[in-house]
Formats: sequence, C-alpha cells, structure tokens
Amino acid sequence: MPQPYTSPDAKERAKRVELILFDVDGVLTDGQILIIPGSNGAVHEYKTFNVQDGVGLTFARRVGLRLGILTGRTSESVSVRAKELGMEIIEQGSLNKLDTYQKIREQVNLADAQIAFMGDDLQDLPCLRRAGLAIGPANSQQDIRQYCHLITEHTGGHGAVRDALEFIIRAQGKWDQIMARYLA
Repeated sequence: MPQPYTSPDAKERAKRVELILFDVDGVLTDGQILIIPGSNGAVHEYKTFNVQDGVGLTFARRVGLRLGILTGRTSESVSVRAKELGMEIIEQGSLNKLDTYQKIREQVNLADAQIAFMGDDLQDLPCLRRAGLAIGPANSQQDIRQYCHLITEHTGGHGAVRDALEFIIRAQGKWDQIMARYLA
C-alpha cells in the first residue's frame, strides 16, 4: 500500500474548508457491494460503513463543518447512513460528478477553495481537481494520487474519512473543542 501524503499547502487549504463532499464506494465504504436477489425481481444492495468514520463525521458537524455525499451509484443504505449522520447534501446517481459538484457549490454559495472533496477513482478526478482540498484514501488509484493534497493513512471504509476529518479539524484549530467534551 502506498504511503500517506500531505502536500506542503494542505494545512493552509484545510483552514478554508467549510464543506466536505465524499464519494461513497472506496471512501465511506471499502468498495465492496453485496447484492442479493429478492422476490419478484427485487434486488437488495448492502454496504458496510466504519463506525470511527461516523464518529469523525459527528465531530465535523459539531465544529460547524458541512457534510455531503456525491456518488455515481444509488443505494438506499447510503441514504439511511447519511441521514443518520446528519449529512445535509446527498447526491446519488450522478453520471457527471463535476456538473453535480458545480450545482452543489452554487446551492451552498461557496467558492471551490472552501470545499474539500474525497474520492478514490478516476470518476472523482474532475471534482478533486476543482476542490480547494483534494483528499484520497490510502486505496486511491495511482492516477488520481498526484492530484490530491492529502492521502490518508487508512483505506476507504477503514478509517480514511476519520483521518481526513481530523486533519481538517486540527488544521482549523478546533480539535480542542472536540477533546474538551471528553476531558470534562
């Protein structure tokens, strides 16, 4: 597995972030999809999510960061998990992620520099190139790693999201807010 990476300007970029958008498969999950045929032609799709990533998402919301999902697939399990974690943006089934990214950016009235995007594969590249902070999990495809300001220590679905969120929260000087709750 390639080594984690932090660009020289990653911390400064992280200080400006107000919204973090995540791809799902390979980022919030390990990329595995369990598909089980049901009765009458129904198909059930299952994904697993990492609890520590979920805690990190809760921390991010607690310090005022906005969170969203931007993914090419559509899955009810993603909708359920995103709502459970209070993510305000849930964009699934995006055939052109850059168009959807631009739509989101306009809706939330933020500049690219204020948005972080975390993706792992080529379909994420246009958003990674546009976002102010481009993040890839350790399992990112080689061709996108060169466009990322941060490559996490952990792989997607195994703590990568937590790594990224802690990096941003610490860069913004807000980690003490998180710790204070547990040290009281």
